[in-house]
Amino acid sequence: MKRMDEDDLLGQLQALEEDSSAFTWGRLGRQRERNMREYFRMPYGNEQDGLSSIVTSEVQDTIEWILPDLLDIFTSTDKAVVFEPTRAEDVKGAEQATDACNYVFYKQNNGFLNLYTAFKDALQVKNCAVMWRKEKRRTKVVEPVNGASMLMLSMLLQEAGDDAELEGVEPIQPQPIMSPAGPLLDPITQEPVMSEQLYKARISRYEEKTTIKVEAFPPEDLLVKRDWTTPLLADCPYVCRNMPVTLSELHEMGFKNVAAEDLDSSDEAGLSADGSFRQTRAGTADDTAINQELATDDEAMTRGYLRIEFVLVDYDGDGIAERRCIYRLKDKILSNEECADVPIATASPILIQHRWDGMSIAEAVSDLQVLSTELTRQMIDSGRLALNPRTKVMTDAQWAPMANIDDLLDSRAGGIVRMKTGDAVQEMITPWVGGQMFPMLEYKDSMLEKRTGVSPHSQGLDPNSLNRGGAYETKVMNAAKMRIKLIARVFAEVLMKPVFQGILKLLTDGEMQKISMRLRGEFVEYDPNEWRDSYDMTSNVGLGTGDTEQQTMVLQAIAQSQAIIAQSPWGKLMVSPKQVYNTQAKLVENAGFKNVGDFFLDPGDEKVEPPQPPPDPQIQIAQMKLQADAQKFQATSQQEMQRLQMEADAKLQEVRANLELQAANDGRDSQRQANQAEYDYQLELQKLAEERYKTDQDNATRIRVAEIQYSARLDSAQISSETSLLTAAHVADQQAQQTQQGFQP
Repeated sequence: MKRMDEDDLLGQLQALEEDSSAFTWGRLGRQRERNMREYFRMPYGNEQDGLSSIVTSEVQDTIEWILPDLLDIFTSTDKAVVFEPTRAEDVKGAEQATDACNYVFYKQNNGFLNLYTAFKDALQVKNCAVMWRKEKRRTKVVEPVNGASMLMLSMLLQEAGDDAELEGVEPIQPQPIMSPAGPLLDPITQEPVMSEQLYKARISRYEEKTTIKVEAFPPEDLLVKRDWTTPLLADCPYVCRNMPVTLSELHEMGFKNVAAEDLDSSDEAGLSADGSFRQTRAGTADDTAINQELATDDEAMTRGYLRIEFVLVDYDGDGIAERRCIYRLKDKILSNEECADVPIATASPILIQHRWDGMSIAEAVSDLQVLSTELTRQMIDSGRLALNPRTKVMTDAQWAPMANIDDLLDSRAGGIVRMKTGDAVQEMITPWVGGQMFPMLEYKDSMLEKRTGVSPHSQGLDPNSLNRGGAYETKVMNAAKMRIKLIARVFAEVLMKPVFQGILKLLTDGEMQKISMRLRGEFVEYDPNEWRDSYDMTSNVGLGTGDTEQQTMVLQAIAQSQAIIAQSPWGKLMVSPKQVYNTQAKLVENAGFKNVGDFFLDPGDEKVEPPQPPPDPQIQIAQMKLQADAQKFQATSQQEMQRLQMEADAKLQEVRANLELQAANDGRDSQRQANQAEYDYQLELQKLAEERYKTDQDNATRIRVAEIQYSARLDSAQISSETSLLTAAHVADQQAQQTQQGFQP
């Protein structure tokens, strides 16, 4: 077969798009529009002036009651989907893949918002649409630098990479170099020595990072081959997403050869009824001309529609159709590559066998809202007529009124009504018949409960249900929860599993970097290249709010049983630490805490030794003989041991007596030696005392002699001094007398 050329491929793609869009934007679009109009309580078009135009909210109330339970099921745990290993060596990889895929979905892509959007689309307009793909982003990273020299800035710029640039370089005013004594001075100029010139700047660089993008997009942008028979799109011959893009976004995807004219001419093939209603409600239905005027000023923001198509086609002419991923702008194919799967998932809350589009909750209660609206309008209109009755006015033969009509139309309090006769004006009494509508409204409520499971009883809002007993209330609530659990199971199998399988394949294709995350209180780093690209998968579809209490009670009973069994002889055979941890982890999750590591440490997998097989009877007989011989040998050994023990005791007593006698003799000798030593010690003390006494006496005698000698010397010196003084006085007297005699005449 001949290889298909690009024109043939383009014609086939346009034909598939036209066929799919005719169904999606035709009958399916009109159904979706009606569902959205009823959800937002838009007028039905049969309203009349002067009568009630109320629209009741059964569609909106039912969807908003179901949505919280669904979100709680998938967001109350950090492991909505678990990968299970298929081989023994895949255990660690499967656990890491579980953690990583849940992290990518819930943390990196705001999983709650994606689930909220997808679930609400499905409940409201039949289908939701979720796509996962790789996205390469080139982001600008700016790092501030403060107080660096030019040399340091050059080094930092070189380390940052070839595309790094310096921005906003500003000098910092130099400051004097300070010492303990004050500013450091130049020895020559005696001026303060200034610090080195420093700068503050910003180093900007660009990083290219590949991430996984998961997004819930409007279901009217999803085109599926109209005769496809299942919501699983992995094998569908034609799946397309019409994605609004700008020229800048196309260039970021790598399509540099696309011009503004190409994108401007690639508008959508047609606008579906639901898409038009969505734009009208968002206030963007009339903005096309404005957007195009703005795009002429900035070509990078020119808007258009990119077709991302996944089609089965024999492009290479080998007679076998292969899956190809094609990016197309209406009449221009941008890329054409072979791919392995379809990275788009869709789901409906109520599956229709052999159909991909299913049924919405809004459709299930649409006619009940119409009925409720009509009954409520009639009750209100009847109440208005009863409170404001019509008026009869008597006329004459020429049909001229017998009362002034202007006075009758004036409803002011205390107003005057002019009449020609007293009975010219009479009220037409209309009885209120609203009470007859209440049984119909109750019937409508019962029908709503049967169809959806949502009612005041199931939501715990009916005070009368408390009088019927707890068993009845539990049975009613469990029956209602079963409906929601069924919807949750459908979403898990049809939506969540394909999404997580797609995330795992994108992580393991060899182009992803290592993933760092905070897991159970610790920071871990996983390398996706170490995992397989497929594992068995289990969705943890929880039990919702009402059943959580029952599950907690069951888990507490299991924990008590585990504690009792663990203390029995069979504890190691029936209960492992890992199983106890799993029970406690479930209790923590039911309590609303996601991080089990804050309360319990994971002991890891521990292998329990298997029970031993029953013994062979021959082996048992041999063991019994050996046991008898052992007992006989043990008895003989005990007798021999007793005899040896008695002999040892006798010898021990003899040795002990000898030792005691020797100890007594040694004690007496020691006492004598001690007495002699005491006597010698006292004798030596006495000798020392006598010698001290003699020494003291000698010292006292010597001191007394010295004192006497000192006194005698002192007296002698005094006598000698006095004698000298007397002699000197006598000599002086003699000289004075001689002098006196010499002067006499």
